[in-house]
Amino acid sequence: MESVRAVSDTSPLWSVDIPADDATLRTEDVDGCLLIAEAAATLVSPDGQIRWSRELGSHGNWYPLVRDGLMHRIEDDRIVTRDLATGEPVASFDGGPRAHRLEFDPWGGFVFRHLIEDDQREVRRVGLDGELHWAVPLPDRMDGYRLRAFGDLVVFDVNKLLYAYDRDAELQWAAWAWAGVRLDRPADEHHRIRALWQYDADHLLARFEWYDGGGYFLVDAFGDSRSLITARQVSEPLAVLPGVDGGPTRLAMCGPSRQEQMIYTYPIWMIEGDRAVWTHDMNVAPVTLTAGAAGSLIVSASPDQRRWDTYHWLRPLWHETYVRCLNPDGTTRWTWYAPGMITQHPDVGADGTVYVGAAGRLYALPA
Repeated sequence: MESVRAVSDTSPLWSVDIPADDATLRTEDVDGCLLIAEAAATLVSPDGQIRWSRELGSHGNWYPLVRDGLMHRIEDDRIVTRDLATGEPVASFDGGPRAHRLEFDPWGGFVFRHLIEDDQREVRRVGLDGELHWAVPLPDRMDGYRLRAFGDLVVFDVNKLLYAYDRDAELQWAAWAWAGVRLDRPADEHHRIRALWQYDADHLLARFEWYDGGGYFLVDAFGDSRSLITARQVSEPLAVLPGVDGGPTRLAMCGPSRQEQMIYTYPIWMIEGDRAVWTHDMNVAPVTLTAGAAGSLIVSASPDQRRWDTYHWLRPLWHETYVRCLNPDGTTRWTWYAPGMITQHPDVGADGTVYVGAAGRLYALPA
C-alpha cells in the first residue's frame, strides 16, 4: 500500500478487507456494517470481526431493507428475507419478473416497482407473505422511481407529479411545486421530479424541476408544497440532519463554488429554516454529505477512477481524498486522508462510528 503523504488528525479504530469491489455500505438498523454487493453480503461487527459472509442471488438494484433483525432484498426476482444474525434465508416469495425498488409500506408489508412488459409497469403493494394487496399502473417508463412510505401513505411519481395512495390504493392527493394541479390535463414535458427525501415526520423534501427553473420543496401530509431553496443557490450532494438541541431540521448542501486566480473553493452550507447558519469551505468538491452523530456532518471527497489513474502518479491527489467530520457549528473535528481512492463513501453506525472503504479495505473511524 502506498504511504499517504498528508497528515490526518484521527486514526482508524480498525480495518478489514472488503470482499467485493462493488460492495456498498449499510449501517441503518445494523449492529456494525453490512457490505452488500450484487451477489454477496458480509456483516462486520462494531469491533471489526466478520460475523458472516454469504453468496446471494443477483439483482441490479441490490440495496436491502433492514428491520427487526431481518434483511429483505430482491434476489433473482424473489423477495428474500434473511436472518441478519446469520445471513441465512428464512422466507421468500415470487416478486414477479424484473421486480425492483423495494421499500417498506406503512402497514407492515412491501411496495416495489414491477415491470410487466417493456411497455407496462406498475407499483405493487404486497404483504410479508407475498399476498398482492394492490397494483397501480404507471403510464410513463420513468414513473415510480421516487417511491417511499410517508406517514400512512405510499408516495411515488406518476405523470411528472407526486401521487399519494392510501392502503386501499385510493389516490389522496397529487403534488407539484405550485398549487392548482390538474389531473385531467397532459403532463408538462419539461416537468421532472428529480429526487425525494424524508425531511421530518411531517414533510418530504422533493426536488422539482421545470423548463426555466427548479428547486427544493417541502411537501406535507396533505400534498401542499412550499419552496425551501432554489436550485440556482445550491447543489447536491445533500444531507438531512436532525435539529440541534431540539431545534428545527437542518439541511446540508453545497453552495456556489468560487474561483480566485487558479484556486477553487467549494462551500458547504448548513441551512436551518430560511437561512444558512454556517458555511464551511472545502478545497475540493464534496462527493457525499452524511448525517453524523449528535448533529455532526460527515463529508467525503475523492477523485473518480479516471482522474486517479491519470494524475495521481504525476501529482499525488491525497489532498483530494479524505473524510472530514464537522461539528454542529461547522468547525472541523477531524480529517482523515484515505490510503487510496475512496470506493465506498461514508455511512454512520448507531454508535457514531464512521465506516468508509478505500484501497480494498473497510475502515472504522471514531465519531
